[in-house]
Parts: sequence; C-alpha cells; structure tokens
Amino acid sequence: MHYAQTKGMGIIALHGGLDTSREKEYMAVLQEAALLGYGLLAKSRTQALEAVLRALEDSPKFNCGYGSVLNMDGEVEMDAAIVDGPTVRFSAVAAIRNIQNPISVARVLMEKTNEVILAGDGAFKFARQHGFPKVNCISEEQLEAWRKARESLARGETPTQNLFTGLEYRGDTVGCVTWDGSGLAAASSTGGCSLKKPGRVGDTPSLGGGIFASGTSATVCTGVGEAFIETLTAKFIDEKISAGASPQEAVELALKRLYKLKKVEGGILSIDAKGQIGSAFNAGQYPVVVVVDGKLLDRFEPVNIRGSISMH
Repeated sequence: MHYAQTKGMGIIALHGGLDTSREKEYMAVLQEAALLGYGLLAKSRTQALEAVLRALEDSPKFNCGYGSVLNMDGEVEMDAAIVDGPTVRFSAVAAIRNIQNPISVARVLMEKTNEVILAGDGAFKFARQHGFPKVNCISEEQLEAWRKARESLARGETPTQNLFTGLEYRGDTVGCVTWDGSGLAAASSTGGCSLKKPGRVGDTPSLGGGIFASGTSATVCTGVGEAFIETLTAKFIDEKISAGASPQEAVELALKRLYKLKKVEGGILSIDAKGQIGSAFNAGQYPVVVVVDGKLLDRFEPVNIRGSISMH
C-alpha cells in the first residue's frame, strides 16, 4: 500500500466517492480521468487536479457537477475546493447552482482573486462573470430518485436511497490528491448528501475538515460531511503524518477516531511527501484509482476497516 517514489516522478490518486459502484464502467471513467490529470501534472498541480475532477463532474455517474444529488427542494447545490500545499493557497465554492464544473470556478477564484470561499448566488455570479455557462445539472436519474424519495417521505416512510448517492447505489464526494515530486495538492467536488436542507454546505470547502494539503501531506475525505468538519479529520491526518505515521496508518487511525466520536462511515485518501499513499473506508464500497509515473497501478484497493470497527 506504500509507493515511495524518487524525485521527479508524479502520482495522481483519485477516489470516486463513498458507496460508489466499482463496476467496470465507473472504474473506466476514474482511470481515464486520473491518466488525463497525470498528463498535465508537469505543467501545474492545480491544473491537473482540475482536469481530473472536471471529467467526473461531466459524467452523470458521479455525485458532482452534472448528476449531483438533489436537495429537499429538488435543486442541485454543489461544493468544490482546491488546496495547494507549497503555495499555501485554498479556494472553494459552496452551495453553487447551475454551473457544471464547480472545481474550475474554485481554481479561477484561487488564481485571479484573494478571496478564499464564495457561496450561493455570489459564487454563481462570479462564475458567470468568468465565462462559465449556466447549465441545468439535474440528471433524469437523480430527478426520478428525488421524486421517489419525496413520495416515501410523504407516506411517512424512510427513503431507500443511499444517503451519499441519492440512488440505490453510487457515490458521494469525489476527490483527488497529487504529488509532483516537489509538492502536494488536493481537490474535491460534490453535490452533497441526498435531500439535504437548501443551503447546506458539507466538508468539501472546509479546510482541515474534508480536505487539506501542506508540505507534509494531502488528504481528501468522503462521507458524512458534518462529522469530518466537527472532528477536523483531514488536519488530524496531517498531524499524524507529521509525527511519523505513514499515510495508511494515519487514515486508518482517523477513520477509527471518526467512528468513535461520531458513529459515521467515511472514506479517506491521503498521500505524503515521500509519495506514500494511504486509503481506507468503513462502508460498502470505495473505488480508488492510482497513477504512478504515468501508469495505472493494477489492482489497487483501499483497505476496508469496517470489520475492525464495531458498527453498532
């Protein structure tokens, strides 16, 4: 699970969200996105990360961009963030609507302004001012799932849809970490959780909660966002790695701590300045794809620690 690399090589590690399908058609999109990002890594860490997540935002298979889950009012509100360790820059958009690529808006915010987070209508206006088209991000599949869920609620029943996916399957927040041989960076994008309150913002734009990057590590999280925010899980991982833990040890410790404190499920992907990768989860599925030096790692699988945590 550890892939120490020499100077000059690069790594892209990407996850498709908690409880996302690991079927071939999903993994193929993730693999293609990771390879696309690797091809841009020599130019710019942030450009590579943006390209990776744009590919997932453009696919209706993932809970971000087009295909995001719907909130209680039947609308799509998305969060996205990008953080670069060496430059100590962080930018995010929160509860943005009608923009297919929130991760691109976050990158523009980072590179063209001194602001850190824009939310709601302000984020949408900023995107439009910078040439992003207005797009309806509601997929037919998610709209149908929302209708079914609302009907269940009206009958006093609990919806059968997955909290993270909005569907009977599929995934939560997507995220990517990268190391280009000299620096670490991370990015995430999400539609949030199904049937959330309008205006609800998760852990993606919460630096140290669901995302973090420094000179030591880069981390992205997926799961119940409120729990990651309240426990500062991504920052906790950075502190553990700084103290000598491997990324794998750190993410497993963090998930066990998260469950102990909040009794929730999650998935975490992390990388350190030696090019070592850590990934773990305690839910149903958690697809992770890793590209090292331009090549996909065969049969890379995150560690499922569900069995070592009492889930009751």
